[in-house]
Amino acid sequence: MNVSADHEKLITLAQRRFDGFTPYQVVTFLNQVLKERGFIFGLRQMASDYELTIYDMNFHDES
Repeated sequence: MNVSADHEKLITLAQRRFDGFTPYQVVTFLNQVLKERGFIFGLRQMASDYELTIYDMNFHDES
């Protein structure tokens, strides 16, 4: 099975090159680019691990 993406059909929202980045730099970049689309990213360090959370500000429980 051949799995590949046709990158010519994808729209680039943003791009940044990291040199020796930390996870916090990536989360900050994602928040800067995707907050206006309703996504917020959270990151917390738990001992030697990181927990990444993605929030959808557009989702409302209407029950």
